[in-house]
Amino acid sequence: MSTRSQRGRAVQTKKSGGASRALYLVMGAAVLLVIAVAATIALQNRQSAATATPGRDPARPATGVATGVGADGFFFKGNADAPVTVTEFSDYQCPGCAYYATILAAQFEQEYVATGKVRFVYHEYPLNGHINGVPAAIAARCAGEQGADNYWAMHDYLFTNQRQWSGQPNPQAQFVAYARQIGLDTAAFERCYTSNRFRDAINQAKASGDALRIPGTPSFAVNGQLVDTTGASSVEEIYVRMRQAVDRALAGQ
Repeated sequence: MSTRSQRGRAVQTKKSGGASRALYLVMGAAVLLVIAVAATIALQNRQSAATATPGRDPARPATGVATGVGADGFFFKGNADAPVTVTEFSDYQCPGCAYYATILAAQFEQEYVATGKVRFVYHEYPLNGHINGVPAAIAARCAGEQGADNYWAMHDYLFTNQRQWSGQPNPQAQFVAYARQIGLDTAAFERCYTSNRFRDAINQAKASGDALRIPGTPSFAVNGQLVDTTGASSVEEIYVRMRQAVDRALAGQ
């Protein structure tokens, strides 16, 4: 009986203070909501800034690295007479390719390309199902008409800002904006882009990659020999295998 009375008082006490506590809970939840919204907006702003403004100006090629275009139409970086040639088979709309280009490529370029050990070739390989892979490759080729450095500048803009254009039904305006930021003659760039005169070249690049049985993107060949990526579960692992193949080639193995 006494226990029941005590329990009854306890319940009554909770009821009598419930309104006040409920008010405090509502006020606390409102404060937390405001903080959460503010944090979300701040995060989105940081992400937007990171997307719009690359870490290094992509219009500036790395100091001391020569650029050019081969007789086959593919653009390269590095000494044309380097002892080792690395060819990257890549799709501008491929997230893994963007990861390589924006996270891993700078280290490889510094250690192997800028030192004259490697000539690095970019072989366009747009994947089926990536509707903007071919248009992006055409945009890069059109930039390259105004100089090999400009090809690589557009290459960097496309990968650094991939999320801006990859899902657009028509990314032409975005590509023209990149051309303007690089400092290209935008009228000439746009004429080239709308003419589609590089579409056949990109389709041929895709076909030649198919003939080599490219397993996916990014893939690499060292002195014409595809790097074995069997079982590789990440771009980092593919990168490590490519570096190992380069080191073997430099050692004459």
